[in-house]
Amino acid sequence: MSLHFWKYHGLGNDFVVVDGGDLMAPARAVALCDRRRGVGADGVLTILPARGDGAAYMHIYNPDGSVAAMCGNGIRCVARHLSETRALDGDFVVETDSGPRTCTVHRGAGGVEAITVDMGRARIEGTQEFVVGAERIRSLRVSMGNPHAVVLDGADPARAGTLGPAIEAQVPGGVNVGFARAGDGEIDLVVWERGAGLTEACGTGACAAAVAALHEGRLGRRTPIPVRLPGGTLEISVDDELSVRMKGPAERVFEGDTSL
Repeated sequence: MSLHFWKYHGLGNDFVVVDGGDLMAPARAVALCDRRRGVGADGVLTILPARGDGAAYMHIYNPDGSVAAMCGNGIRCVARHLSETRALDGDFVVETDSGPRTCTVHRGAGGVEAITVDMGRARIEGTQEFVVGAERIRSLRVSMGNPHAVVLDGADPARAGTLGPAIEAQVPGGVNVGFARAGDGEIDLVVWERGAGLTEACGTGACAAAVAALHEGRLGRRTPIPVRLPGGTLEISVDDELSVRMKGPAERVFEGDTSL
């Protein structure tokens, strides 16, 4: 069966977006995400009718076929798609399995320049120590509607690629693992994403890293915090109640049809 799709990315974190129809089988999502035999993506985002008062509902498949409750870069891509295909502007709500999220589209002379998302309230779940080989790694567990373990000892991609999967495997159901360096009001971050591996950017990971850095006293300001990821920079704001806002770009790459 032919499938029409759009390809989007948020700071290099790329997605196949399917607008309407039935929810696809996990195996089809895996095939679409395959970078050699499929379209290639870090996940599949299906836009379905809203379940409540939102503009639409976003369903997320990871490239391994597992389901994610929330995706920060993904929701910006969906918001841009809705803005451009359904003439939505200003503020509107995208529903997710983590709850409704208000999106604000920022336009300039060249069109959509950025999207701000109210990411909801973060929840700090305490410290957790992991043992990988002879190394003990301390993390702060933060929930952004999906689980994160933030390690504030540097943002080395090689270290993240080695330790990330080992840490993920130690948490039932898996966990996103962020490796961050915080200082001078900024954060450098590399994320090992649950079900996806190393990606160019992780929106919820950037939010979790900002919350963790503030909680641990590594930063002195709450808004805005530039979080630099391999694919670019997100602006994260955290208020005194740990409500988080994320601002960043989303770009359409191409659209097409596939029989996968």
